Amino acid sequence: MKSAICLLMFCCAQLGVQAQSAPEGEAPSPAEAQAQAAAKAMVQRLFAQESSEESMLAMAKEAGRAGIPRQQVIEAKLVWGLRHQNTDFLIKILPEVEILAASFDPASAAAMPNAEAVKGFAAFIRAQKAGVAKDEAGFKQNILEAIWLNPQQAPVFAQAIDKHRLEAKMAALVVDLKAPLINSMGEATTLQDQLGSGKALLLDFWASWCGPCMQLMPALKKKAAALTAHGIVVAAMNKDDTDAEATAERVRLEQRAVFPWLIEPPERPYSKALDISTIPRMILLSPEGKVLFNGHPEDPALWVALKKIDPAIEAPAK
Repeated sequence: MKSAICLLMFCCAQLGVQAQSAPEGEAPSPAEAQAQAAAKAMVQRLFAQESSEESMLAMAKEAGRAGIPRQQVIEAKLVWGLRHQNTDFLIKILPEVEILAASFDPASAAAMPNAEAVKGFAAFIRAQKAGVAKDEAGFKQNILEAIWLNPQQAPVFAQAIDKHRLEAKMAALVVDLKAPLINSMGEATTLQDQLGSGKALLLDFWASWCGPCMQLMPALKKKAAALTAHGIVVAAMNKDDTDAEATAERVRLEQRAVFPWLIEPPERPYSKALDISTIPRMILLSPEGKVLFNGHPEDPALWVALKKIDPAIEAPAK
């Protein structure tokens, strides 16, 4: 299951800045033209922001001081939160999004097509907030309202429903870290053995026949290199149906991987318990076996979960 990495079907075509233009028939003065160009460049940088939440908020403050309309600053925050699937951030800016929904001015819009779209995303955030609070009725009511208000985003909101259901299932699950396993060299081990005194265990489920899995091997190695210093143990879990040990070991050698290379037992106990119906899939486990993340390896929510373990963790540059 690949999450909707980009929730911004609405955004790119409209991105820009509504600069104040000179009266009809008059060309702007050089100073006015320069100011308009600077404002447009500022808004474009604001919407292109891919760094941390702290960097996004700092740039938003800078844009406000530079005279960028508040509406466009709020839109940029909303776009950033949606793009990064950062639920905590979206909930934090919900009051601003609700103000934007109530006072939306199409003439000043930088990314949102209309007020209904903004209201739809506000309902989506309220649904996420209800989900965090384990308020099932509130989640259902708000996610349905989001679909009604913003039907263009219905496929994305539907994925949010699937993700919510999966998270609810995972919240009640404790993975047995002491269950027997073998690695690609046939040696007996367990997830507990691999975790040791680490802060968390990040498992990558893959198979040699899975094209996307193989394409993401370099990214997996980057994750392992970046996270080791933060006490996060990264391990690969092979799901090949035949010759799993030999196949996994061949791939490990080809990739020159130096982190744990494990084989899921034929009975697929982890896939069944973790509801892994498609791969690639990453699972983040606490030392107690609680599921902290279950999703696609490139889902931005993975880094949100990792930063909760250690705020110093940053996603490696692509």
